[in-house]
Amino acid sequence: MLAGKIASGQAAISGKIDLGDSIAWNQKVYLSKYDLASYVKDLKYAKEIAWAPIDEDGSFSFDRKHISDSDAIYRLYIKQTEKAIKDTLLSSKAFVSSSSDTVEFNSGGLLEVYTTTNLADREWQRLREFEKQLLQTQLTDKENASQLKSFAKDSLRILMVKLIGIQALDEKQLLEQDIAKNPEYYLSLLTELQESEILPAQYRFLEKKLAFLTQEVVEQKYAWSKIFNIILGLLVMGLASILVFRRKRRPVLSDLSRQERNIQKLIVAGKTNKEIANELFISLSTVKTHITNIYSKLKVRNRQELLQKTQN
Repeated sequence: MLAGKIASGQAAISGKIDLGDSIAWNQKVYLSKYDLASYVKDLKYAKEIAWAPIDEDGSFSFDRKHISDSDAIYRLYIKQTEKAIKDTLLSSKAFVSSSSDTVEFNSGGLLEVYTTTNLADREWQRLREFEKQLLQTQLTDKENASQLKSFAKDSLRILMVKLIGIQALDEKQLLEQDIAKNPEYYLSLLTELQESEILPAQYRFLEKKLAFLTQEVVEQKYAWSKIFNIILGLLVMGLASILVFRRKRRPVLSDLSRQERNIQKLIVAGKTNKEIANELFISLSTVKTHITNIYSKLKVRNRQELLQKTQN
């Protein structure tokens, strides 16, 4: 008993089946996996990946090596033997799981009741139940799609399950209409999918539907980029023109000789020509010559203009 509990704890999927008339049923449990991109079209279609024998007490188990690391949809089923009926009937159950989860089918039935640690499975079962309820209503296809879309947007939180809801809309040929009304939502959803661990093949159908929108977004971004570059170019040209203009107006002190710069500083300090001559030990006529050269180089006519230009 202890060994059985340990084995069950290590198994990804385990449980007990009450076969009743054991002659009517094949003594095996089969495990298959869905291709998420196509399962909506036919829930019965799946690729068989493993089988496990059913023990005398009805117990069975599947190792984690058969289960993928990320969430995927699996189907567990048993078959009636051909001796019991010509067309082999199935008793099956579909569920979402990953290698980190544990799924346990409770005894007392044919794969009817199970418990799971997988959160996506619980949400997916809610989606399936909601779809069944919609089928029982008198709603039109348009109203049906609106209800399904609202449920997928507002009630589903797990990305993979939300994608399944969108696939259901596509299968009803109502996805394009909703994309036209809500392009921002679907573009945002596509970005989420692209950044997730979900395989691109599983949301390829949505990429194709949004191809024209993504192209428009790219073109819009390119157009805005061109406008931004043009504005930036004009700003650079404007700043360059201002700098050139200010440079032309600014005194070009570097054009003055060392002696001329000394005299210019003394003029700004308020010294007279005679005082400048005495301080620099040069003649008054030499001072006047230097001042004439300074005025010419700085394009001023008198001391007042020289003071203004120097201060600016």
